[in-house]
Amino acid sequence: MKLNMRMVHVKSRAIVFGLLIFVIAISNYARIRTTLKRLKNLIVPINHAKLTLFYNRKPRAHPVWKYRRIANEKDLQTKLEKRLELASDKKFIIYWAPGPFVFKSPHNRPDRAQCGNCEITYDRTLMSDGRTAAILYHFDAVRSWDMPKWRNPNHLHVFWSMESAGNMKNLGYTFATEDKFGMNATMSFRLDSDFPTTYGDGGRLLESKMGNNDTIYNEIMRRKSKLAIATISNCRITPGARIRLALISELKSAGLDIDTFGSCFSNKISSDQLSDLIPRYKFYFAYENSYHCNYYITEKLFIQAFFHDIVPVVWGATKEHYEAIVPEGSFIYAEDFESPKHLIGYLEHLDQNDKEYLKFFRWRTMKLDAAPQYHRQFGFCALCRALHGINVDDRFNPRQSRSSLPLFSDGVARRTVPSLRHYLYDDDNQECFDILDKLAYL
Repeated sequence: MKLNMRMVHVKSRAIVFGLLIFVIAISNYARIRTTLKRLKNLIVPINHAKLTLFYNRKPRAHPVWKYRRIANEKDLQTKLEKRLELASDKKFIIYWAPGPFVFKSPHNRPDRAQCGNCEITYDRTLMSDGRTAAILYHFDAVRSWDMPKWRNPNHLHVFWSMESAGNMKNLGYTFATEDKFGMNATMSFRLDSDFPTTYGDGGRLLESKMGNNDTIYNEIMRRKSKLAIATISNCRITPGARIRLALISELKSAGLDIDTFGSCFSNKISSDQLSDLIPRYKFYFAYENSYHCNYYITEKLFIQAFFHDIVPVVWGATKEHYEAIVPEGSFIYAEDFESPKHLIGYLEHLDQNDKEYLKFFRWRTMKLDAAPQYHRQFGFCALCRALHGINVDDRFNPRQSRSSLPLFSDGVARRTVPSLRHYLYDDDNQECFDILDKLAYL
């Protein structure tokens, strides 16, 4: 009898333990799925024979829409200056993150003169403060159990991400929590988000490098002594990162004289060392870790290449999306070439022809108004403006629902995001998700 009772207790404990494991597994399903996907990226081999499909491609890209033009730009700028003078009452933007979480921006106060009066804070006690106007949610800081328990209809709830949709989907993000809660606006690198923001403040960086005279060419050439450089530290976390590394390795094997740095090549150097080194080269390989994801262009192009006066060889976004963001004739698009050999041959030709090479720096002598998205404010500045009823930056938005917003409004203009998942996954270029799976795995 005692033995039977013990057996019952053992079985009961086993059932309880099993149920507990089941509950833990269900509650952590997304994390487990993400871990398994990362393991797959680490161990499944790349089909190198298919890498040639990344050359001489004619991708079908989403169209690049023209922005809403204003009949009298000068009058608009005058009205804008007056509204900015009136935007003196402070607006709080609460960065909603659980516990200690590294803030992803170097700015906690947008420029008062250009953006209005705003302050970004972690202080959740300000939720009930009348000066709070927006709540900001970074994609990897969202927790279902940590969302606000109540919402003020006057608050703007903004989803923020600087990661490509392809990588987020690969890592298992579903955005069910965000869609259940309901977001009003988006802030990302996509030009069709409510508040676009470029890596490394790329828009302002480009404008700061423009407007020079022809003497800039001699200064650039004086520093050049080497051909090509690539820096890569993300080797395997995503399929795109693995293909990027394979493409660079293939170019090196095909005879390209390229110096490689970063943990992927077991050749790490400090950022200061890199900044001293890069200007000596003629070409920087600004290859992204994602493929044809809408407008996904990172600091590799802006900070590493343009800031250091080096011609970028780019791979990642579609050519149309590069052209929508950076000056015409400022980059070399890897997919334009029939093969790695053809690309190498072109770079070697430019290396022997300074006049042809310097054509890629003509943008440095262009007037500021030739810069793509000129007059547009980005990121936190655009958000702060919108909180003060200044919507002039939305005229650049390719989405009709945004570009048709009034240029100025009394209070915050109404914005909605019907489905974040749809915007990020269904409304992106499907090559962002499909082609990597097709080409990466055997």
